[in-house]
Amino acid sequence: MHEIELKFQIPETRFAPLRRQFLQGPTEAVRMQAHYFDTADGLLARHEIALRLRLEGTQWVQTLKASGAHGVSRLEHNAPLPADAATTGAPALDIDRHRGSPAHQRLVDVLGDAALHEVFRTEVDRLVHVFTLPGGVEIEAALDTGRVVAGSATHLLREIEFEWKAGPLHGLFALASEWIDAHGLWLDIVSKAERGTLLSRGQAHPAAARAKPLQLSVDADGPALARAAMGSCLAQVLRNASAMAAGSRQPEHVHQLRIGLRRLRVVLREMAPLDCGLDPGWEAPIADLFRALGVDRDQQILEDETADALVAAGSPPLTRPRPSSDVEALAARVQHADVQQVLLAVQAYAMQASDVGGGAHDGPAVDAMAERLDALLHRLVAHSRGFVEASVDDQHAVRKELKRLRYLAEFIAPLYRDKPVARFFDALAPAQDALGRHNDLAVARAAYRERAESEPEAWFAVGWLAAQQARSARAARKALKQAGAARPFWHGTPRR
Repeated sequence: MHEIELKFQIPETRFAPLRRQFLQGPTEAVRMQAHYFDTADGLLARHEIALRLRLEGTQWVQTLKASGAHGVSRLEHNAPLPADAATTGAPALDIDRHRGSPAHQRLVDVLGDAALHEVFRTEVDRLVHVFTLPGGVEIEAALDTGRVVAGSATHLLREIEFEWKAGPLHGLFALASEWIDAHGLWLDIVSKAERGTLLSRGQAHPAAARAKPLQLSVDADGPALARAAMGSCLAQVLRNASAMAAGSRQPEHVHQLRIGLRRLRVVLREMAPLDCGLDPGWEAPIADLFRALGVDRDQQILEDETADALVAAGSPPLTRPRPSSDVEALAARVQHADVQQVLLAVQAYAMQASDVGGGAHDGPAVDAMAERLDALLHRLVAHSRGFVEASVDDQHAVRKELKRLRYLAEFIAPLYRDKPVARFFDALAPAQDALGRHNDLAVARAAYRERAESEPEAWFAVGWLAAQQARSARAARKALKQAGAARPFWHGTPRR
């Protein structure tokens, strides 16, 4: 069975009115407790598998879940236990209860002979309401409050889930969209099982998510490529956005979220001719969030790397740069309804659950992407020649073009042989690093020049950074020349 659901966190100040609206229709109250199992080294958690025994009212159910696509679809198998399975406490765990299900096979492949033990438990008060909507749409909503307990550690729960049961899938997303606007909900793909695992390890947030290669056929048409690319972006964005919305300030979450958002914007701009289902209106809220995260990232560089380098260079004492954006402000940016609506719409698009779709390109999409990559590589070569003399803004534009080339190439890279692909990206890497360093120096120089108006000691920093910037521009030009000479792997024959 594939479970398709959307889970949202509820802001504390919005919980009471949301609960009142939820109770306007017929609801069922269920008191649940669940015991989650894993190996001593967290083998199941690492493979995104959850195994639990849960008491729903008076009924014990053993449930096995394994991850699916886009953080929304999951493999799930439920095994109700007989009434006499437990007289006191929880019944014994038995993985054979899931025998014959796809989820069981996944569990067996991962688990091997490793032993399982209880890692944490959940105590949840659930209110259930079934929405019956036009067109035969049926959505089961669950409003959960309670806690996750791992040893002496506790995490409070306040969340709502919408699970698709019947009818056109876009009805699930339409209902969720209404509740986002009404109650300020924000998407969270961290399950109760993962939350418990993190709690048992003393961790507040999951590790930052990096981009993963697409699973794609060489004959894929435009819509198939665009949806696969969006799905890849979404997996990276949602994982890191969930952590940021929950209050993470870890630099790697900020960094990987920015990468995911940039990749998403590349899809919107470069693959629009492939599928008219890509909505250009999605870009503005994503771009606003990207810029806000960029300001925070730049400030972190100023506070740490640049300030330390200036001290080492002999700078006169300066006050440390002003504190960067606070955690609450960044979290609010990610939680903003405009951002959440775009993420929801992208999910619907990736799962073919949106109302708009249809191809705008005939033939294999990889051919169209190859033409676009050729154009980007040609422009990179042209811009590298005058890089040192170019303005700071134009230099930054070259950096953005290089990133666009890289990310677009990454989307189709799995279709080609490994060695040519690796050689191409190896040729690009020095230019990316050099342009990144050059941009950091430009940002720092502008910041210290502004400070020098009121803090004359900062002029040392301005001069030192200007000298560093001149050297970094020459290094970037050299690296760009090397990148421009990279052999395009897409000129080769795709895998079959």
